[in-house]
Amino acid sequence: MKRFGVALGAAGAVLAVGLLAAWPKYVDRAVAAPPAPPPAALPTAAPVAADYALRDRRIAFWERAAAQHRRGDMLSPSVLSEEYLQRYRERGDVGDALRALGAAQASLRVQPRGNLSAETALGSALLTLHRFRDALAVTHDMERVAPGDPALRVREASLDLELGDYGAAKRIVDRFAHGADDGSALDVQTLLTRWDELTGHLDRARRRFARTTTYADAAYAAPAQERAWFWFRSAELAFEAGDTDAALGDARIALARFPNYGEANRVLARVDCALHRWRDCLAAARASARVTPYPEVLGYEVDALRALGERAEAAQTDDLIAAVGRLGDAQHVTDRLLAVYDAEHGVRPAEAYRLARGELAARDDVFTEDTLAWSAAADGRWDEARTRARRAVRLGTENALLDYHAGVIALHAGDRDEARRRLRRALARNARFHPWYADDARRRLAQL
Repeated sequence: MKRFGVALGAAGAVLAVGLLAAWPKYVDRAVAAPPAPPPAALPTAAPVAADYALRDRRIAFWERAAAQHRRGDMLSPSVLSEEYLQRYRERGDVGDALRALGAAQASLRVQPRGNLSAETALGSALLTLHRFRDALAVTHDMERVAPGDPALRVREASLDLELGDYGAAKRIVDRFAHGADDGSALDVQTLLTRWDELTGHLDRARRRFARTTTYADAAYAAPAQERAWFWFRSAELAFEAGDTDAALGDARIALARFPNYGEANRVLARVDCALHRWRDCLAAARASARVTPYPEVLGYEVDALRALGERAEAAQTDDLIAAVGRLGDAQHVTDRLLAVYDAEHGVRPAEAYRLARGELAARDDVFTEDTLAWSAAADGRWDEARTRARRAVRLGTENALLDYHAGVIALHAGDRDEARRRLRRALARNARFHPWYADDARRRLAQL
């Protein structure tokens, strides 16, 4: 099969890098977003506290406390687990997620029941490590201790979305949307935003999340990374909607809140790549890779370097990505990212398919289906690609890359009407959704 393209598509990778693991902690519900205030009532941004500068010192303190193994001390390892998780959110080191898992388990050995703070940390660590079903089991256990807790309902629904159990997620979402449970808290609004985004209501998702971000940014006590995360997600939503100026602006605000934020630089690289701003793309991708060298941002480096004529350096970076695949990821956190890179760059198609099939065992959401569809197509498995592509778009998600993939696969199957509809839909939502696929969509439409 001919090469699919030379830029990494982020749609299938959005959640693969632990999006939910980078969410603010679910346990702080002090900041609520009251319904529909007039614009003048919205809060202003609070000063930013550079808590991240103290992270290593805090961790060292709690490591010493936990190492003393004082009888009945369930607090020290529990707090230590949360600190490890926060450092993971800031720096992307999976080792911190493993350390958080161990610390939470140590706290639970001291107090196995009713230790909700440790169970919360345990669930977050499992989520980060892509052990979604284990994380859901922990959440169900907490719900038995604290039945009806809205924060736990949010966790449950978020994990259902990761696993592709959209029926279960909808039942919880409907309770919040229809007022059966309090829907004003930031975590609830974030969940409802995600639901709107997945189910074809992107404009509503953006409106909801803009307000949510304003309230989150007014919380002085929140970690700087947490506040930056909301702006990063706003940037992602803006780019999905084709609003590249807003996407760039929101990502830069995220970096102002939390300098060197890998996720913010990742979305900057994605947008700059789509706009063919190659030097800006390269700078942002390198900044993101210095924090966490995920295949996605290394892929942006490859694309920018090739566009700038630096083919030898691009080949070296491509070799680095291949080495990541050969060495493997013991936790399988980057499997979907590697599959997307290989499929979209026309390299190692059989390996891309193998990784995508393996990811399906961990979760069956629309983005995993999309990754498998495109990987199957890259490997010449067009019948399977067609089946998976249909599943990937079944929620009506307004995501140009999902529609483009489905359109190309439909065209190969001879379904010209479906191909035309999908390609038009992709370009209508975001005319610059991808540095090469957008132009390819226009070319294919002209030939239909």
